[in-house]
Amino acid sequence: MNANNGQHGEMTKHRVRRRRIGTTGEALCLGLLVSLTCVGVAAAEDPADAQRSADEQFSDWKVGIGLGAINVPRYPGSRDDYTHVLPAVSLGYGRFFLGGLPGSGSTLGVGAYLARTEHFQFGVSVGGEVRKPREASDDPILRGWGDIARTERGAAFANYNIDWFNVHGYISTDIGGKHEGTTASLSFDGRIHPLPKLTLSAGPEVLWTDSKYTQKFFGVTEAQAAIADISSYSVKSGIDTVRFGVGADYLLTQHWMLGAHVTYGKLQGDAADSPVTTDKTQRMLAAFAIYRF
Repeated sequence: MNANNGQHGEMTKHRVRRRRIGTTGEALCLGLLVSLTCVGVAAAEDPADAQRSADEQFSDWKVGIGLGAINVPRYPGSRDDYTHVLPAVSLGYGRFFLGGLPGSGSTLGVGAYLARTEHFQFGVSVGGEVRKPREASDDPILRGWGDIARTERGAAFANYNIDWFNVHGYISTDIGGKHEGTTASLSFDGRIHPLPKLTLSAGPEVLWTDSKYTQKFFGVTEAQAAIADISSYSVKSGIDTVRFGVGADYLLTQHWMLGAHVTYGKLQGDAADSPVTTDKTQRMLAAFAIYRF
């Protein structure tokens, strides 16, 4: 094998298939830190895995631990943000994963790939939120409204990649009985490798939410309107957010990986016009380091 082929093989072996989060909600943004750990564990699959037998795939353990910092809005539509430093742990065994998967709709939970080929992956997951998506103390207009509770969500996700191009979609719904509705996302990103161990990625995402989700996070009931001395506000389903994200991931050693991701989004439609929304622009910044066993 010549030097160029060896370099290409090393790059392919450690290629990062980044999958962007596809949900609004401050709690789901926090879940990105958990999900990023899976970049080097369950979500970063060697393309050669698709050619191996199911028994061989199920025999593989992938373990990662990480630490990162993430800056997000306090709640969907908030003008205020804050930064958290959080640990993350992820386990992968064959088709199964524990911890989180970028774009699956779960911030912390369990899931499995139901189908995997060289270019296509499809799976399901069940997970919970790290913390409450919104608290009454997050903004003066919310005082007296009560918090939006944590819930559990079930998701189905699919990913298709070929060469430098990646398409990812998911649908996620509240299965915890908290009336937080259903969201769906479609995203695209391109990847380049200016250095063998460096992956740069960028691309857009569109998020759709149903009326139950939008009403929960952006609607104003008659009771809430009376407390805040504003008019009630009803919402419909539709495009909630349009985003564009960029990222950089660097394999520092065989086990250590560093990364940074920035996402810029704009709320749309009823979400953008809601009295609860104090800033239509929603930004997310994250930096992390993970160790893959």
